[in-house]
Amino acid sequence: MGKGMWKEVSGKRESIKKKMLARTITPTVAGLVIAGILISMIAGGQIQNLNNQNIKDSSMNASCQISEYFTKYMEIGRQLGANQELAELFAGLEPGEKISEAPQYASVIATMENMHKTDEKNILVMWAADVDSSQCIEDSGYISEIGEWDIASRSWYDQVLEAKTTIVTEPYKNSSTGEMVSSIVSPVFNASGEMTGVAALDLSLGAVTDMMEAQKLGNTGFLLLLTKEGTVMYTDDQEALHMPLRDLEIAEEIKKGFAEEQYGAYEYRYMGTKNYGYMTRAGDSQWVVLSGMPSLEYHLPVYKLAGSSILLFAVIIGVLCVLIAQIAMGIVRPIHELHGAADKIAGGELDVEVRISSNDEIGEVAVSMDKTVQRLKKYIEYIDEIAEILGEIGNGNLHYVLKQDYAGEFGKIKEGMENLSGRLVETIEGIDATATQVTGGAGQIAQAAQALAEGAVNQATAVEELLATVTDISGQVRKNAEYAKNAAADAGGVKNNIECSNQEMKQLVNAMEEINECSNAISAIIANIEEIADQTNLLSLNASIEAARAGEMGKGFSVVANEVGNLSRESVLAVQKSTELIQNSMNAVKRGMNLVGSAADRLSESVEGVVHLTDSIHELSSIADRQKDSLAEVEKGLDQISSVVNDNSAMSEESAASSEELSAQAATLNEMIEFFHI
Repeated sequence: MGKGMWKEVSGKRESIKKKMLARTITPTVAGLVIAGILISMIAGGQIQNLNNQNIKDSSMNASCQISEYFTKYMEIGRQLGANQELAELFAGLEPGEKISEAPQYASVIATMENMHKTDEKNILVMWAADVDSSQCIEDSGYISEIGEWDIASRSWYDQVLEAKTTIVTEPYKNSSTGEMVSSIVSPVFNASGEMTGVAALDLSLGAVTDMMEAQKLGNTGFLLLLTKEGTVMYTDDQEALHMPLRDLEIAEEIKKGFAEEQYGAYEYRYMGTKNYGYMTRAGDSQWVVLSGMPSLEYHLPVYKLAGSSILLFAVIIGVLCVLIAQIAMGIVRPIHELHGAADKIAGGELDVEVRISSNDEIGEVAVSMDKTVQRLKKYIEYIDEIAEILGEIGNGNLHYVLKQDYAGEFGKIKEGMENLSGRLVETIEGIDATATQVTGGAGQIAQAAQALAEGAVNQATAVEELLATVTDISGQVRKNAEYAKNAAADAGGVKNNIECSNQEMKQLVNAMEEINECSNAISAIIANIEEIADQTNLLSLNASIEAARAGEMGKGFSVVANEVGNLSRESVLAVQKSTELIQNSMNAVKRGMNLVGSAADRLSESVEGVVHLTDSIHELSSIADRQKDSLAEVEKGLDQISSVVNDNSAMSEESAASSEELSAQAATLNEMIEFFHI
């Protein structure tokens, strides 16, 4: 390495300590950062899934409790609405007739009182109202005046008329107790299906509030209970209680989701805070539960995990930096000492002492450097003797003797110098003899060169004709190669199309098998339906017997039993027809599967044939390409031969002139050889 190059490298030198820190800490930090990101992403995703599940479970639990609460009392309302005596009471009541004078009145009141006693805590009153006479009765004994209680003017009338089933009315404040209540209203129909009145109960909502208060969602989470019309019936914010949803400071997507009954998970803003929540409906009551967990609490576990990871990684990096710095210092100190000794040797100062006591590899390097210094002092004597001998050779004296021992690799120099002396003497003598022969042979070379020039001209003409012929053949081979490639491409396309068709045929076979399995499953279901129809028919028969035993009181039940029996017989007929149709479908599917299987086997055989044909065409294309490449090489070789022949022709002419000059130079060479003493 030259001096300038050494300076350039020295200028770019970097500290080992810095390199170790940079090349260790950098990948470590990168690895820790990547690990931290991956851990945070995985753990964060799991934590968010747990939070989402917790939010969903809280909403579903609250909605289930609300649904069960209302379902219980809606069933009581349905039973009262289905009471036969109440239906007869409304059907037989004429306009202007007092409801208390009807023969069924006392029995109906007794039934209402019995139902009320099942839950006197939450049921405030049981009542019923007639459409024609506009009268209302309660189990408490209250009876409205004729025409005073207009059922059609009630806010829930159209809803009941449209639903034709039991509904939960919007909450309202009870005039006597001042608490919020909802009415469970069930329609009462006559034999022709017209609504003749309603049966209802007033239900306290205090238990609903207690249920919602018992629900907890994290530390800062909340739950909202909304009626069907969107009135807030429960919330932690008392100012929002009994407000309509449209007036709340809540995201529009919640209002839209409530209006369109789009229930599920939501991210929304409420009271200026981002929340994660879940909206669900509480069964037949059609009330809605909306949960929410503030974003801070939702992400708090992830923030804690990220903070702990960053703190842990910072401690690890700090410890690594200290350890690596100590290791680097233990390596750098002896290297600095070796560097100083090497600088002195580079400056020509060979009397250098290396004082490094170390049992590791650096100590071994220090011992080797000390031996090197001692050896360099001996090499100076070798250099002086070699310089003296080279001076003798420069004066023409080829006989010399080496006196130093030349230990180690320098022994090769001694052997080479001694061999050089003998070789030079032999070479000079050989050159002297050869010079004489060169003078005589120069004339012969001139004659041969002239003959070579004439032959080269003839050879160049033949090569040009051969080159033209090979060029024509090469063009034909190129066309054949192009045709083979086009054929291979077309065969490949056909192969791909047939393979795709084979795959589609296999998929069709699988689909036919799935249809067959579904048909078998449907047959099993129809068998279950037949069994259910038989049991229903038996139940209808037993009910008819019991109705006959009940006498007058069981007439209505007997009608129901007959209808159930008719329904059972119709179900049996429908099942038999369905069984016949499905059996025909299964037979058709089996025939289709056999045909498709045969077609699939023939298509598979076609695929194998096309694959073999495609491989053969590809092999033909490959052979054509190799022939094209070979002819191109031949053509290229002929071009080179033609060029070489032309060059030889010119060179042979030049050789004739050069041979004359060679004779004159041989004479000059003899004079130069006489300078050496051999």
